[in-house]
Amino acid sequence: TYSVPNRVDPIINKISLSLNNKSRILIKGPSGSGKSSLLRIISGIIEPTNGKIFLNDESLQNIQLNSYRACLGLSLAEESPFEGSIRENLTLNDNTISEAKINEVINMVSLKSFLKETVNGLETIIYPEGKQISFTVAKKIILARAILKNPKLLILEEPLEHFEEDEARIIIKKLTAPENPWALIVASFNNDWASQCT
Repeated sequence: TYSVPNRVDPIINKISLSLNNKSRILIKGPSGSGKSSLLRIISGIIEPTNGKIFLNDESLQNIQLNSYRACLGLSLAEESPFEGSIRENLTLNDNTISEAKINEVINMVSLKSFLKETVNGLETIIYPEGKQISFTVAKKIILARAILKNPKLLILEEPLEHFEEDEARIIIKKLTAPENPWALIVASFNNDWASQCT
């Protein structure tokens, strides 16, 4: 349960769920129904006011938050690219990530065509909050960054907002494929997730 002081009813009331590495979960609901709050609780960004989160039967309160977050790939609504090259935005300067892995993820999120149009490809510098790139390209960069972390849990909030329908469907199929090593939990109004989620 998650409550805030100036609201009578809890934002989230007695929700219980279990995730494993095969989980593909879609959270649906109207604006203001608590989807964002639930994702932030699962991410460890905010704490529930009642109840607990357990990771393999151990309370999240007893686990170092940084080591937990290192297992997560996040693409939340407020995230945007930072000033730096596209490569730096994708890898967060982790030099252990191979070119092959970067290319695999670029293809997964359909970022390849944009990179081909830029003079410097992955070394293209982007401005704060991705101001000179389109909204969808910025979303793809954030999504690719989340996947490149090799997450155990991928947490997505409207990751394909404003995408063309056909492109969104292709990416949804790739992200929900059963061979992917992550559990996935997504909040979205896009009904195409429903057919691919368990």
